[in-house]
Amino acid sequence: MVKAIFASAVILVWLLFLSGCATLYNSATGKNELIFINSATETAMGRSVQNDLLKKHPLANDAALQARVQRVGGLVAEASDRKDIVYRFSVLEDKELNAMALPGGYIYIYKGLMDIINDDELAYVLGHETGHVAARHIAKKLQSNMAYQLILNMAFVGVSATTGVNAQPIALGADKVYSLIELGFSRKDEYEADRLAAKYAFRSGFNPYGAISALKKIKKQEGPNWKALGYFRSHPYAEDRIKALTGFIPGLTTQKK
Repeated sequence: MVKAIFASAVILVWLLFLSGCATLYNSATGKNELIFINSATETAMGRSVQNDLLKKHPLANDAALQARVQRVGGLVAEASDRKDIVYRFSVLEDKELNAMALPGGYIYIYKGLMDIINDDELAYVLGHETGHVAARHIAKKLQSNMAYQLILNMAFVGVSATTGVNAQPIALGADKVYSLIELGFSRKDEYEADRLAAKYAFRSGFNPYGAISALKKIKKQEGPNWKALGYFRSHPYAEDRIKALTGFIPGLTTQKK
C-alpha cells in the first residue's frame, strides 16, 4: 500500500513540475534545461536568505573594501552569460577564507579572503560564485530538493492514512535554503563554475590565471587542515580543480571576449 502511494506521489510530482516549469536555453551551460524556479522567485528566495545571513555575518564596515568588491564584481557580472537578474556583491565581516552565492545573484565574500587576494584572484572567486548563479546551479539544487521533499510529504500522508500517525508538512524555508547552499555543490558543478569563472575573468579584462594562484594561495593559507576549513569546506577538490583549470585556461585566448 505504502509503495503504491509512493509511486503515485512520484508520478504526481513530475506532472506538477512539468506543468509549471519551462524548458529554457541556459547560455552558461549551453543546454536546454527544465527550470521551474523562475528568476523572480529565485531572487525573492535570495532576499529572504540574505536577511538571515546578515544577522549572523554582518557586512564589513569598510567602504573601500565594499567598493573594491563591487567594482570587480560588476565587471565580472557584465561578462556573465545570465543577464535576467541583478548581481549584488558584498563583503562580510568575517576572518574566514570563504565566499558564497545565494539564489538570485546575492554574492558574498568574507573579509578574510578579500585581504589575501589581488584583483585577478578576486575576479576568479567572484566569477566562480557568479558562475553558479548563471548556470542556475542553485535553482536546480533547490528544485531537486523540493521535489524530494514533496515526494516525502506525499508518502508521509499515505503512511498517516494507513497508520493514523499525523505527518508534518515539509517546507523549504530560508534556513533550509541556507543549509543546502552551505553543503556545497557537486563536483560537476564546481568544475563548471571554475570554467565560467576563468571565462568571465578573461572577458572582463582580468588575468584568468588568477584562478590558479587564488586556489593555491587559499590552500596554503588554510594549511594542512585545508580540506576541513573555510573555502575548501564548501569548495572541495583543490588539486583536481587546479589541474582542470591549467588545461582549460590556455584555450581562452582563442575565444572572443
